[in-house]
Amino acid sequence: MTKDAGILAGAVNLQGPALTVWFSILDYAQANKLSQPLMATVAAQNPQCAALCTAYLQELTTGAKPTPELPGLTTDDRVNTAVAGFNAVNQQPKDIQAVLAAGDGLTAVTSQIDVLATYKNLHDGLQSFQYGIGSFQSLMIAGRDMGADLNQVRVLRKFLNQLRLFCASAGDKITVLPPGPALRDIEQAWLDDLGSAATKLQGAIPDTSADAYDALLDVRTVLRVVPSRLNQQIFVTAKNLPFGILAAGLETIAGKLPADEPSVPAIKAAQDAIKVLSSTIYARVVEHKLWQDIDNKLASLTDMIEPIEGGAAADKSLPFQFSPLWRNLEVKVKVLADLDPNGQWRAMLAGYSTDVNDQLSRETVDTAFILAFEAYRDEAQQRFVQVDLALKTECASIVRVSTPLHKIIEDLGS
Repeated sequence: MTKDAGILAGAVNLQGPALTVWFSILDYAQANKLSQPLMATVAAQNPQCAALCTAYLQELTTGAKPTPELPGLTTDDRVNTAVAGFNAVNQQPKDIQAVLAAGDGLTAVTSQIDVLATYKNLHDGLQSFQYGIGSFQSLMIAGRDMGADLNQVRVLRKFLNQLRLFCASAGDKITVLPPGPALRDIEQAWLDDLGSAATKLQGAIPDTSADAYDALLDVRTVLRVVPSRLNQQIFVTAKNLPFGILAAGLETIAGKLPADEPSVPAIKAAQDAIKVLSSTIYARVVEHKLWQDIDNKLASLTDMIEPIEGGAAADKSLPFQFSPLWRNLEVKVKVLADLDPNGQWRAMLAGYSTDVNDQLSRETVDTAFILAFEAYRDEAQQRFVQVDLALKTECASIVRVSTPLHKIIEDLGS
């Protein structure tokens, strides 16, 4: 179909959830003036859609554009619809409820939703901890200089308290995961590493020992590795949420009930909502994963240029080390900017990017260079915070689906 419409092979990624693929096709066609031949091809191959295709082209002439979100509905709306449908199933006799719980499907869905919620809570907690401690370079300086500066000792004591509080909070979250090496044990391992670092730091502070610096390096290793891995776990878990099992079960139940049964419309609506939720949560997770990668690269670039003493970096090769990493980062951000053509953040970040390139052309890493990069970094991180908040909201909504599902499982087991 895309070939017949004049869309070049490979121009649009045809892999992934249907909702995402269709948006990509429509968006590409609109941007490349191919909407007319695309709709003509769709109508020719599917005559029943001719009126819809005509209406779509008319909407484009009024300035409307394709959107990855279905208009007028939010994830919360769809979750509410799904929950209402599952509550309706819960009111049915046990033989009807059992259709949804056939085999291990229902248990698998609820377990995976619970795991998704736990991974997101761990990721949120770790991210809040990172933002709360500020610049890790400042902590490393404190570990180096605490023998000669009481204020640096205070900095480390404050950090130690933050580390202990985080370990206690993360420990509570990890216990929710199913036991075993694939889930709970692997998360407990990095938490144990942080606990050991806290113990080492606690012993090093009174003696102003070099072990403090070693403990900080252990913490930094965890903070560099674990957030990306947790994000990968969120990505894989959300991608593989077996919502198809729920949709199929709801369809079967609706077919078994009498057509005039009052709960049938709610059950059918829940089936439709579940299908869309599967695509929307996947799209959110993919976006978050891309921004997480950018945030990690920003952290690496920040470590590269901080701290600068004496007005300019002594290492004259630093701009040339910085440049290839920076170019790679710019490309990744541009890809995301192209996916959000109406985002206000695009223009702000483009302006800051120009400033960094202007400074980079001077081939000197000094205060002016650092200020330009920090302005870019801060704006990019603000966008990541927005994306992260959106995913957090989506996950919090999705988790509500598990409540009526757990109720069904409990009822069938009683």
